[in-house]
Amino acid sequence: MKRIHFILIFLCPFLLFSQSKKGFKIPDSLKNKSTQYIYNAYQDAYQIDNEQAEFYANVILSKGKKDNNKDLLYDGYYKIARIKNLKGENGHPYADSLIALVKNKTYKNYPSNAYIIKGILYNNEGKYKDALDQYSIALKYSPKDDQEFFYRIKLLIGILKTATEEYKEALPLFKEYHEYQIAKIGTRHEDKGAYIGSIFSLANIYAKCEQYGKSNELIALGIKECKKYKIYSQYNYLIMLKGINNYYLKNLPLSLRYLQSAERLLRKNKDYSNLSILYYFIGKVKHESHQEDEAIRYLIQSDSISYAIQDYNPVSRDGYEIIIDYYKKKGDIKNQLKYINQLIYADSAIAKTQKNLSKEIFKKYDTALLIKEKEGLIKTLNNRNSIYIWFILFLIICSGLFIYIIIENRKKIKKYEKHAKELLEKIDHRKIIITENEPFNAPKQDEEENKNHISSHPKFQNIIQKIEIFEKNHSFLRKNITLDSLSKEFDTNRDYLSKLINELKGKNFTQYLNELRINYIVSELKTNEKMRKYTIAAISEEIGFNNSETFTNAFKKITGTLPSYYIKLLNEER
Repeated sequence: MKRIHFILIFLCPFLLFSQSKKGFKIPDSLKNKSTQYIYNAYQDAYQIDNEQAEFYANVILSKGKKDNNKDLLYDGYYKIARIKNLKGENGHPYADSLIALVKNKTYKNYPSNAYIIKGILYNNEGKYKDALDQYSIALKYSPKDDQEFFYRIKLLIGILKTATEEYKEALPLFKEYHEYQIAKIGTRHEDKGAYIGSIFSLANIYAKCEQYGKSNELIALGIKECKKYKIYSQYNYLIMLKGINNYYLKNLPLSLRYLQSAERLLRKNKDYSNLSILYYFIGKVKHESHQEDEAIRYLIQSDSISYAIQDYNPVSRDGYEIIIDYYKKKGDIKNQLKYINQLIYADSAIAKTQKNLSKEIFKKYDTALLIKEKEGLIKTLNNRNSIYIWFILFLIICSGLFIYIIIENRKKIKKYEKHAKELLEKIDHRKIIITENEPFNAPKQDEEENKNHISSHPKFQNIIQKIEIFEKNHSFLRKNITLDSLSKEFDTNRDYLSKLINELKGKNFTQYLNELRINYIVSELKTNEKMRKYTIAAISEEIGFNNSETFTNAFKKITGTLPSYYIKLLNEER
């Protein structure tokens, strides 16, 4: 699927241009502001208030579209992709639009930077080989003798080597990048933000190398430079790193103070990946300070965030062991089993990511960088041979199938959303699927035909009353109800009970039971906000279904939509 997506970039660029925020309009207060003013506002908000930074990036993109200015279009797509990445959201549509915009064109260093942002997105998703592939493409497109780009690539490769735990090999790369940024200070090429970023990167790799003293010295410098230049994009990360360093140095009170200081901005920026790690370290500090209940609360928060964003960091693995031991001591088997399962799941997620963390992937980078330094760009092979053409045709067909699947899925989603709205309208007007306490009157037919219906016989009125009580008391919510078990409960024959339900409700026992349950949960979800927070599996168990799949199928068959769409609509209405 990734390859299909990739080929679409080349074959159908006009389909890939992401729009700025839906319905986004530049406020009147900014329409007459200069482009430099907007750029400065973006930079001031970047990594400090990412919602605000994304707003200014959308202003830049909108201006580019309005004026057909490729420079602004490029910067808008690039900046939105960066912010989406920081917020843990999907930045790929904007990166893809960027690549489509500059494909086969030479605007300054645009092509190379477009592939770099794509690589950064892959890197933060743990797709390290894909990231390296994008960096290698960026090398091919980079301008000759461009020192800025050359050192930036070194920084990115250093980040990748950090991910493979090759800290000693990464350290010189971060040093070179930092020295390069220092050399630019005071010149017309200075970039104070990049300079402060290089301080953080170097402090971080020293911490990875367990040289916490050197790391803390650089952190102190970074904090000082943030205040000096009034650039705070790295400030919060420097504070968080100082908290982590002090944990390893066993300065627990100091560690806790720095970690708690960093929490507020991470939450504000929706930087959930770092927030998960931060909660893990607060949990560890609390654990080693013998504040067990507090420690478990933070470690569980760390797990909840990791599960929500599907991003597990190997460093926080032992947090699960602490949680499991805690519940083991308390004799809480339920939670003990729960977090054993969570640990197994985390291990599988980490193992899946680690498959990409092979040192071999850097051979491609090392070779490409060497060629870049000595011989320049490598020319691509002739793309007119017949094998390549057939390959492209095959990918076009796959792309068509891919688009068809997307369209069909969207149709299905719209259908479910439509039926969910209709269901909500029925509930609002008290038009429910079936009425729980519907009177059990025999259908109006001629007297001769009524004689053949067992519901008309007096001796069955007692059973009918029991059925009414069964509905009124919501006894149908019990699990494992069958026709046999209910007939025994009603002290009657299963065939008589089956015929009674069939005559009075016009459906078989299974249909009748499912509709009672679905009718109940449709009404309950409407009024019970707490239940809307349950998982589908929990809801299905709550109303007597054996599993979530059976419940979902019954819900869809009776209402025409899925429970998840109905719950979503209720939440939106609220």
